[in-house]
Amino acid sequence: MKKIFIGFLVIFLVIIGGAFYGASKSGAIIRQAVEDYAPEVTGAPVTLANVNVSLLGGTAGLSDLTVGNPKGFKSEYAFKVGNMAVTIDLDSLLADVIRVKEVRIDGADLIYEIGSKGNNIKKIQKNIEAYSKSMGLEASDDDSEAKFIVENIYITGTKVKLASDLLGGKGAGLTLPDIHLKNIGTEDKAATAGEVGTAVFGAINKSLGKVVTKDMLKNTVDDVKKKLGNIFK
Repeated sequence: MKKIFIGFLVIFLVIIGGAFYGASKSGAIIRQAVEDYAPEVTGAPVTLANVNVSLLGGTAGLSDLTVGNPKGFKSEYAFKVGNMAVTIDLDSLLADVIRVKEVRIDGADLIYEIGSKGNNIKKIQKNIEAYSKSMGLEASDDDSEAKFIVENIYITGTKVKLASDLLGGKGAGLTLPDIHLKNIGTEDKAATAGEVGTAVFGAINKSLGKVVTKDMLKNTVDDVKKKLGNIFK
C-alpha cells in the first residue's frame, strides 16, 4: 500500500486514496488514522465521525470532520465540515499516480481568528509546510510516496466567522466566495500531498482576503481595544 501522508485538506485526498488502494481496510480504521496522525501534521486537534467508501462507484465520503486550533488560539475550532465527497479514478490505483476526479466540500464552517499570534488558518498552513519539509515531502521524487493529479476541488457555501483571540473567539459572520481549483498536478509532474495542501490553503487565504475588508478588521481591532479598556475600569 502506498505510503500515506496526512495534512488538513490533504488528509482527505491521501486517506481516500489509501482507502481505495487498500480496500480491505474499513472506514473505522481510516477514521482512526486521521485522528491519530492529522494532529501531528496540522498542530491542532482533529476529529472525524465517519468514512464511507464505495469501491464500485469509485466514491468516498467523510462526515463531521473538525480541525481544531493550534495552541494559543481561543475560538472553538478552525474548520468544520459536515460532509465531503470524493470521486477517484479506480484504474489509477494500480498506477504510480492516483487521479482524483473531484473533491466537493459544501457548507463548511470556518473561524478566521486574528490576534497577537497572527491568524489560525495561516498558522495551520505553516504547520503543514513545516511538517512536509521536515519529512522531505515538499517535492520528493521518491517512488514510495503517494503522488496525485487532482482534476477538480470545489469548496462552496463556506461560512466564515471573523474572530479575535483577545475576544475569546467572538466576531462577525461572513461568507467565503466559492473556490474551484483545477488540475493540481500533471502527467509530467504529479503533485505531492504538500503541494496539494499549498494550493488549497493559498486559495482559501486569497478568498479570505476578498471578504475580510479593512473596515471589518478595523471593527475587530476597535472591539479588542474596547475589551482591553474595560479590563482596567
